[in-house]
Amino acid sequence: MNISGFQEDSSVGLSNDHKTLIDKYEEDYKSALKAIDSDVKELIENGKEMKALLLFSESLSSIVSTHESLHTFYSIIYNHQSVLQHFKSERLKQLGHEPKATFDLLKNANAPQEEIEKHVVRQLAIAGFAPKHWYIKERVLAEIEYMIEALRILVEPDFIPFEDQTDDDLTSSQPERFVPSSVKIAVWRRDNGKCVECGSNEKLEYDHIIPVSKDGSNTERNIQLLCEKCNRKKSANIQ
Repeated sequence: MNISGFQEDSSVGLSNDHKTLIDKYEEDYKSALKAIDSDVKELIENGKEMKALLLFSESLSSIVSTHESLHTFYSIIYNHQSVLQHFKSERLKQLGHEPKATFDLLKNANAPQEEIEKHVVRQLAIAGFAPKHWYIKERVLAEIEYMIEALRILVEPDFIPFEDQTDDDLTSSQPERFVPSSVKIAVWRRDNGKCVECGSNEKLEYDHIIPVSKDGSNTERNIQLLCEKCNRKKSANIQ
């Protein structure tokens, strides 16, 4: 049941290959929560404390990463919503309200950080997002759940970050080197939308770790995100 006032998600029930980027971020989030609340508990009950704590740490990092990745896209929409309004965006109309400010968007305001956090929690609770957890901050979970629902409407289902920016090894005339959309989405999530070498989030490209010319595959394990500078540096070292 949809209790938040958002339009129901039409992608529910689609196969894994047809799930959107936002759907997969939601999977990451739910999987990490399940691991913390169920799998960690079970491991500790069975006397496997170290394994449980490693899983807890890994799952917590996944939630933090999901929050950061979602915010990357959401902040672009929030900061430039006037553009969507000017051109009468149908997706913005479907959202049904002005995008709400998250903590990161307000943290530089002239107010105590604690007050800003309380304000964000209140506004998201009014919108129907008030998750509770014994360890993770309510504000972080509420923001993740709100951004997932908002971005599912505001981001087109076939959106893939930097879809057309690939390394020099990829050309449209060589279909055997085509990287499937599902692989690009998986790589983007795994590398947190940043260059794996320098951490930049600008001018990113999908790079073959082992070039196709050297029998490298188009699988997730052989694709990484590199910025243009790091990718050109790598190419020069290979040649």
